[in-house]
Amino acid sequence: MRTPPLILIVDDNPTNVDILQTRLASHNYDILTAADGEAGLALAREKQPDLILLDIMMPKVDGIEVCRILRADPSLPFMPIIMVTAKTDSKDIVAGLEAGADEYLTKPVDQAALVARVKSMLRIKSLHDTVLEQSAKLKVQLKTATKIQSLFWPDISELKGGSHIWAVSVPAGYVGGDLYDVIPLPDDSLLAYVADVSDKGVPAALIMAALSTKIRSEARIQCEVDKLLETINNSTYELTSEEGFFATIVLVRYWPHSGEVQFSLAGHPQPLWIAESGIGNLPQLTGISLGVKEDVKYEKKGISLSPGESVLLFTDGVIEAENKNNDFFGHDRLVDYIKDKKGPPWGNGLLNEISCWRGKTKANDDLTILEIWRDQK
Repeated sequence: MRTPPLILIVDDNPTNVDILQTRLASHNYDILTAADGEAGLALAREKQPDLILLDIMMPKVDGIEVCRILRADPSLPFMPIIMVTAKTDSKDIVAGLEAGADEYLTKPVDQAALVARVKSMLRIKSLHDTVLEQSAKLKVQLKTATKIQSLFWPDISELKGGSHIWAVSVPAGYVGGDLYDVIPLPDDSLLAYVADVSDKGVPAALIMAALSTKIRSEARIQCEVDKLLETINNSTYELTSEEGFFATIVLVRYWPHSGEVQFSLAGHPQPLWIAESGIGNLPQLTGISLGVKEDVKYEKKGISLSPGESVLLFTDGVIEAENKNNDFFGHDRLVDYIKDKKGPPWGNGLLNEISCWRGKTKANDDLTILEIWRDQK
């Protein structure tokens, strides 16, 4: 908002204009005047005043229509409008407020009421402009955070022995709390995981960054998936327990040459083992989410991935994706998609299927998919 604020007076009665202008100028406001609705519209668009005092009864275009036109123009900033009317009929007051006016005054205008309402509307204008300015700064910061978060996604190298890994993470907003990683180990095996921090947005993204860094650091010391989760759980508890945040994760160790896979899980959706005959009978894993309590023990189980088979890790943003009817994509629809499509791989096609299912509906949660598969012989 300008200093001093700029006020536009729109009234076809010169005497009324002089009275309003004199009273407001004594309070050091800058004043513009227009003698009819058309001129008022032109000045409002050109000068974009901080406040408009708008008479209702005017030739050419009346005040209510001027108000409607201004409020319907998305290119204009917020300009508070005070309707000024000689009529005391409540219908005229209601019509003005329904057209988008913020306040009203009746003629003859009381000086104290005029000054009080003008000051009140200008405070609202100032607060509105401050919020918009802060919102614009926050949007720039979030865009920067999005770029920074993208640096956490690893470059996945080509694997030997006909094995492949593909992954994607799609935040619901600018930044998200989902994460994945693929970490090479000295014995040519790989650690891979998909995790989901509770909540969304900036707090979840910050916890995601800390969790990602901790897993990479600890993986140099401990690569057994169950023992690694025990260590990570204690660190997460120290970091997030007071604030009530937690994280779910499915962690796997994979040997590309043999197809051996070891799993450990903490409160996360069970991965899918996609075999030639359909969905394989993956050993069920249990384990409490990371950060809920200290000194938790986790299970470790394994399978052997044959050529042509796949393991699909995902966050609940997959099965809980909503369409316009607020229906979930669901586990059954996920399984049906895999049965109906040829693979491997299935992950990228699944992502497209969910996008089609959601349509134009805004994403309700972050979504992450990681797939490990072996070529068919």
